[in-house]
Amino acid sequence: MRTILILGLITFSLLSKAQDKVPELITDRPDQTESSSVVPHKSLQIETGFVMENNETDFIEQKSFAYNTTLLRYGLLENFELRLGMEYLGEKLSIKNTDTTNTIFGFSPIYTGFKIKIADEDGWRPEIAFLGGLVLPFTADKDFKPDYSAANIRFSFAHTLSDKFSIGYNLGAEWDGETAIPAYFYSVALGIGLTDKLGMFVEGYGLLPEEVDSENLFDAGFTYLLFPNFQLDLSGGIGLNDNAVDNFLSFGLTYRLPK
Repeated sequence: MRTILILGLITFSLLSKAQDKVPELITDRPDQTESSSVVPHKSLQIETGFVMENNETDFIEQKSFAYNTTLLRYGLLENFELRLGMEYLGEKLSIKNTDTTNTIFGFSPIYTGFKIKIADEDGWRPEIAFLGGLVLPFTADKDFKPDYSAANIRFSFAHTLSDKFSIGYNLGAEWDGETAIPAYFYSVALGIGLTDKLGMFVEGYGLLPEEVDSENLFDAGFTYLLFPNFQLDLSGGIGLNDNAVDNFLSFGLTYRLPK
C-alpha cells in the first residue's frame, strides 16, 4: 500500500511540474490523419491504446484486437522526429454454421519511421509535413509476418479555420508487404475544440488499391486533456463499403515525458 502511495505521489508531482509551461500536446491518435506537427526537441511522446474491429460476411465472423498499439515519438531536431511503432494483436475467426474457430495472437512487425516538418502555416498555405516509414517483417510473430518489407509515405497538411475549428488531411501511398503494388491513402479530419480540455473530431479516410476495390471508412471521437502533457481519447468508426471492416472501437492515451 505504501509503495502505491509513493508511486502515486511521484506521478502527481511529475504531472504537476509539467503544467508549469509546456508546449501544446499535439498527437497522432486517435484519428487516422497524422498531424503536421512534430514533437518538441528532445521530448519523448508515448501514444498507446486498444482497438477492437468487427467484420462479418455471408460465411465468416471476424474479431480483431490490437491489445497494445504503441507509437513512440522523439524530437531529434526542432523540425524532425523519429518514430517507432509496435502492436500486440489478436484475431478470432469463426466460420458460420460450423464449429470451426481459429484464434491467433502475436506481435505485428515493428514500424520505424520519421516525420519532418516542411512549412509552417502562413495565410492560405497550410502547415506541411512529410512522413516516411518502414515495417520490418522479421520482427513479427509468424502469424502476422508479411512476405516482404512494407513501407508507407505521406504528406500531412493542416489549416486553422478559427479558434474552435481546424482541418487536417493526408495523402500518401502504402505497400502492405504482400505485393509490390501500392495502395493510395487519403484522409480528411475536422477537429473541434469543445472546451479548453475537451476536443472532438470527425473524419473520412480510406485506401485506394490499384487492382482491387477501395476501402472507405468514417470515424469520430473525443480527446480529453487531463494534464498539459497527458491526454485520454475514445473513438469509433464504421466501414462505408464491403471491403472495409464493419466497425471498430478504440480508446487510449498519450503521455509526453517532461524534460
